[in-house]
Formats: sequence, structure tokens, C-alpha cells
Amino acid sequence: MHLFSESFLSVPDATIVEAIKTDGLFCAPAALTGNFISSICEDVERTGYGLNRNWISPVYTRDQLFLCHMFAVSRSFIKFSTHTRFFQLFDQILGSSYRLKNHRYYETYGGHHMQWHTDNKRDGVFAHIPGLIIIAYISDVEDGEFQFVRGSQKWSGEKGYSDYTDQFVEQNCHQDILSFNGPRGTLIIYDTRCIHRAKPAKKGSFVRKSILFQVDGALDASEPLLINPEYIDNLDERIKRYLGFGQPSGISLYPQTDLSTMSLSRQSEIFFRHYISRLVPRQIKSAVNSILRSNS
Repeated sequence: MHLFSESFLSVPDATIVEAIKTDGLFCAPAALTGNFISSICEDVERTGYGLNRNWISPVYTRDQLFLCHMFAVSRSFIKFSTHTRFFQLFDQILGSSYRLKNHRYYETYGGHHMQWHTDNKRDGVFAHIPGLIIIAYISDVEDGEFQFVRGSQKWSGEKGYSDYTDQFVEQNCHQDILSFNGPRGTLIIYDTRCIHRAKPAKKGSFVRKSILFQVDGALDASEPLLINPEYIDNLDERIKRYLGFGQPSGISLYPQTDLSTMSLSRQSEIFFRHYISRLVPRQIKSAVNSILRSNS
């Protein structure tokens, strides 16, 4: 299965590197193939939704869904996030020392309001760590799109903090705010020092589906990484270093969730959709069999 479109593969590395160094970001519409996107969607769907289920399932916050263990459930995601095209770019921008920091499939719903922020953090605290994030749209994005402040990687480190108010950005950076609507398969690569957010979407039925992974130069820390070894067929020393084999994790998995972060309506939906729908047919079948047995 091909991951990338010919239009993306034909872009010279130097063009991407220069865009990230100058503006802080490179964007390629329709960079991913339809087959790859379909595979990601199938892998996510196959995980199901569970309460007290002994397998990996998505988790919810108030207005987002996260699946943070794609290395355990998706061969396609692993091939994507360990692709040599990315390594070539990482080598030129970050040097030879970098590590996968976190990754996820996520869905953002209407009503979500993300604060402007940078991602050069360590367990939520600002840190001077060089890094890159790759985001890909898994659905068409006409609202709630990725927004960022062009060139902010050049000065955000002077502030010494990661979070910025809407008022600060509007007053000081309005002319440099760029928005990235785009079809599914749009790929965005940006410097973690850039100020960015997902544009708020008010429509209740809004859903934006995306995948993301982050790499940075802190080799001694990452979120925990669960791996299905069946999905990795190129485990050389470079991949081991990149994935942090033998190195500490030490960063809390994001987001921290439990039943309190999941709305009652969502809990009820999962219970009735995925449990009652399975139990009721079995109960009816059992009752019919009992009647037949008693009449025989």
C-alpha cells in the first residue's frame, strides 16, 4: 500500500525544510492516499468501544476522542510514522538525535475551544527542546481547522511559557494567523515552538478526524509506547533509538481520562450500542430455547 501521493513525494526536501525554518510550517494538501486513510479508519473502527473491556479502546474528554496507542493497533500508522521520508526531514531539521514523543488518532467535536499554545513542553511545562509535529487530516476539514502564527517559532522561546490567550494572539499576531482548511489527506509539518490551535467550531454536529505524532530532541523522555511487534518488520538500531527502546518514558499519557471525563450521554451511548445490542439477541434466543425445551 502506498502512503503518499506523487504530488507530495515530488516536493524536494529542501523546499519543506526551508518552509519550516522560515515560516515554521509546511502544508501539503492531499499528501496521503485514499487507501492509507481507509486503512487508518478501519484500524480505529476495529478497536471498538468498551467499558471494562480487556483491550485497547478510545477514550473521551468532554469534546474530544483519543486513541493514543496506534502502535498497538495499526500497522499502517507505524509505517507512516517511521517512513524514511520523515527521517530524511528530521535529520536535516533536528540533527541525528531525536525520539518519538507521542502519537494519536483523535476526533474533535463541536464546542471544543483549544487555547493557543506551543508544544515544546515536558510534562506540560515549557522547555527549550527542538521538535516537530506531523498532523494529517483523516476527514475533510472545512471548519475547526488547524491555525498557527507564522514565524512564531523565532520568538516564542523568549516568553518562557507555552500558553497564550486569544486576546494576546489577536492583538499581537493577527496579521500572521494562517488557517488550513483542506481535504482529507492534508499533511502539516510544523515546528513545536510555533503558536497554534484548532480553530473553535460551534456547530454541534462538527467532527474533525486527524492523526498526529511528535518527535523532539529529548531522548530521555516520552509518553509510554505500547507496540504490537507483529506490525514492525524493520526493527533496526535506528528504529530502536527512535522508539526509545531501553530508555525511560516518564511523561504522563495525554489526555488523563476516567469515567468522570466522559459524559453520561456518551457512556449510555456506548453501553446501549455495544452491549445491549449484543445481549438482547442472546437473551431472546435463550428464552426461545428454554420454551422449546420445556415443550418437548
